[in-house]
Amino acid sequence: MRKNKVDVCGLVETKLASSAVSFMHKFRLRNWEFLSNVTATNNARILVFWNPSTIKVELIDLTAQRLHVNISSLVNQYTFVATFVYGYNTVIARRALLDDLQKWSSNSPWIILGDFNSLLSQEDKHNGELVSSYEVSNFRTCCSMLGLSDLNFIGCKFTWTNGKIWSKIDRVLVNPYWSGLQRSVHVHFSTPGAFSDHSPIAVRIGPLHQRNHASFKFFNMWVEHQDYKSLLL
Repeated sequence: MRKNKVDVCGLVETKLASSAVSFMHKFRLRNWEFLSNVTATNNARILVFWNPSTIKVELIDLTAQRLHVNISSLVNQYTFVATFVYGYNTVIARRALLDDLQKWSSNSPWIILGDFNSLLSQEDKHNGELVSSYEVSNFRTCCSMLGLSDLNFIGCKFTWTNGKIWSKIDRVLVNPYWSGLQRSVHVHFSTPGAFSDHSPIAVRIGPLHQRNHASFKFFNMWVEHQDYKSLLL
């Protein structure tokens, strides 16, 4: 978090009791504020920490598999909805998450990120058994219904591995309204490290770069082309 100068940090698969979350907050991130979905499950499967001097985070809703928040930058004056996800391990159990996302939706800039524990296609997996339509159909339908798409990213294509199988089960998705934020976004999936078999995800939101207006150029050789007159008409 210090290395990447993080203002908001989402942790998934923590499985911490409420007392353990409070302990971590008190001794590690005392000046930060936090939310968790501990009230929806037996332990905190999702934790969100943020720096209150730069960011305002408001809870919208939570379940055992996702945490909806409204994020506002106090420095750059923009706002968007974010959903931190930690999907269950089975297709049947994940249906509640996907159905919930489709029912909730959003008509404002919305980013959905985390561990979906689900693939979208065969290209999301290397080695192991072939991906079946049963595994991917619910997730693909959800993305199609909401118009969700992956943000362009750099770094690791496969975000989880057990040393033999590599899969892309962690994603950063946005809805069609995301472009209305008028911000440049850079996503980086780092290499899984000593603390997790998943890739840490860094999302950096910056100002939208304006392109310089280039002058129009015309090359005389174009008039020599045999189709020049017909194209001009």
